[in-house]
Amino acid sequence: MVQKEKLAQFYFNQYRDWSRAFKKRNNDGKKTYEQRIDKLLEEMKAPRNRISQAHLEEFHRQLRNVAYFAFREENRFAIMKIRDLLLEELVRLDLGSMRPEDQELLTARFLDYLREEKPYEICQRTIGRLAASYAGAGIRSQIIDMVPARPETEFQQTRQMNRHFVLHIGPTNCGKTFQALERLRRAETGVYLGPLRLLALEVYEKIKDAGIPCTMLTGEERIYEDNSRITSSTVEMLDIDQKYEVAVIDEAQMIADPDRGHSWTRAILGVQAQEIHVCMSPSAEKVVTHLISLCEDTYEIHRYERKTALLCEEAPVRFPEDVQEGDALIVFTKRAVLDIAGRLERSGLRASVIYGSLPPEIRRRQIRLFSSHQTRVVVSTDAIGMGLNLPVKRIVFVQTDKFDGSRTRPLKISEIRQIAGRAGRFGIYDTGYVSAVGEEGLEFIRAHFSEPEPEISHVSLGFPQVLLDMDEPLDAVLKIWKSVETPPPFEKVSIEEVLFLYEKAYKDRKEIDGFEDKHMLYRMLTCSLDIKNRDIVDLWLYYCKTYTADVSLHFPSLMMCSDNGLMKYETFYKMLDLYYQFSIRLGKEIDTERLSAEREKTEETIMRYLTKDKKDYIRKCQYCGALLPLGAQSRICDSCYAQMKGNRSLFARRKGSGRADAGKKGTGKKDTGKKGTEKKDAVSASTGSSGKRRRRRRRPGRNRKNVQSGTGTPTGTPGGASAGTE
Repeated sequence: MVQKEKLAQFYFNQYRDWSRAFKKRNNDGKKTYEQRIDKLLEEMKAPRNRISQAHLEEFHRQLRNVAYFAFREENRFAIMKIRDLLLEELVRLDLGSMRPEDQELLTARFLDYLREEKPYEICQRTIGRLAASYAGAGIRSQIIDMVPARPETEFQQTRQMNRHFVLHIGPTNCGKTFQALERLRRAETGVYLGPLRLLALEVYEKIKDAGIPCTMLTGEERIYEDNSRITSSTVEMLDIDQKYEVAVIDEAQMIADPDRGHSWTRAILGVQAQEIHVCMSPSAEKVVTHLISLCEDTYEIHRYERKTALLCEEAPVRFPEDVQEGDALIVFTKRAVLDIAGRLERSGLRASVIYGSLPPEIRRRQIRLFSSHQTRVVVSTDAIGMGLNLPVKRIVFVQTDKFDGSRTRPLKISEIRQIAGRAGRFGIYDTGYVSAVGEEGLEFIRAHFSEPEPEISHVSLGFPQVLLDMDEPLDAVLKIWKSVETPPPFEKVSIEEVLFLYEKAYKDRKEIDGFEDKHMLYRMLTCSLDIKNRDIVDLWLYYCKTYTADVSLHFPSLMMCSDNGLMKYETFYKMLDLYYQFSIRLGKEIDTERLSAEREKTEETIMRYLTKDKKDYIRKCQYCGALLPLGAQSRICDSCYAQMKGNRSLFARRKGSGRADAGKKGTGKKDTGKKGTEKKDAVSASTGSSGKRRRRRRRPGRNRKNVQSGTGTPTGTPGGASAGTE
């Protein structure tokens, strides 16, 4: 990095040269520029916690305006102030807004670049932004040189093979995966690549039942068998250096998924198998055949039709009166699943539940309860649409909107088709039915039910790990790689979650051994975890900071979970998965016996929660306790909301009297009911007619929840405590 004095001199020369090179159209401000110099200096020196880049750039522009007149007038005193005071302060502010490692970019070569390529830019932009632009241009150039222009050429080993693809194309419940697995069973060596841990386990059991040695690999679990011929795994676990006779790639329409689709792209382009069976919906046919053509491989197509008819009902379902045995009710949040199940059980219908955060074994047990008629209906999120074999007679959409991570939107045609296709089971129900709760919901489903599913136009492309060898910060490499255009049909994978974890790790980089090793860091950042769960992220960060402390990682404990009830045990199960996954990625020893025992015990506890009465999950108004409408987004009923808007004081009293736990010892909440009102009146009386209250001093830590910072140690680990929230 150049010295501050040289940097200030560079600023001075640029402002001086700009003032001489350009002429203003008018002289507005000429009479007051000397006063403005003093005012600007005062503003720059004003104490503040943080200054934004926009604010800093405004200082640059204001300085440019006053410098123009000072140099034009050859006002030596004003020029001296600008050089010795204003520019010195501006340099200090600019450097203070940069990270120490970014300041290393401020070299003599960089200043030469600014003089030649971006003259006078410093007069309106901060040195930090100019340095980032300079670094970005260099990184971009390196990325273009290191990454093949066409992604398919990255897999040189498969380009030397003559691969043949067999495409099994059809809707759900048509038997396409069954046919592909029949071929896999006959192979000397083979691999199944599916979207879910549950499907990998199901295929593993089918292969084993056929008397064929089989291994199962997922990010959270591995079951090895000696002399194994077949590997059943999630698609992310594909070993592209391993050769197979047959490969099966299931649910390939997920190739366009912004978060996981790159794994299907990688599998199709890179799997080393002579014969590759790809199972998918018709929407993916065009883009998958295009990929195969890019690889100069051959393919054949087998088309399938549904084995059972699928009809959309004419009348909407009234809830819960019209719910029948064999129904699957579809909502799109875990909270809604438990709410609907609670309402059904209150009306006498036992329900199985399926949602994304349930451990795979619990999903299997819930499915068994439904299949064996121990429960009469199933309530599920869209998790039901992916490969789960259920004897469902009718799909009932309770909701037709879903939150996709950024906004609430209507269901897509592909989503409706995928879920609705689960209705009807060959050999059990000859016809499947689709309906919705409410006339409006049914009209929406009916309008899109028969529409042709739009073709997938792009495939997701993953981050090429060859870029980890670049001598640049990983976050900069990721962001600039994302911005580099790729030829169609490729689109870059989403990197938001990786960048989120990078920022978490960066704050504690001095405590993370190997942070500068981008290969090691990338293995940490790409762990599959729930980043919305504070407890999980805290444990991940703790592992990042302590993985070198011993031969094994610290084993999770329930004390690390800040939630209660069902959510506590679901979070703990995720912690067990993270313990296993992080250990595998970083080469740590695993206490397999303890892990297996804790998983089994946690599964039993979750199952007990789901089999007992679910009335506590029924959604009610948090103030008056009234039952909320199905699918309600708010926690307040319309009546309380209207009163809240119309009369704040009445709302406050209603809030105090309506909450069952208000004022109870240990809840950490103030009693806002009658006692609180009397106390307020007493205070008013003691302070006179003004009604002013004396502020009560709060004892340190009273009624406060301990919240772990990102740098602490999770509760249950040596030296720290945590109470994060999901």
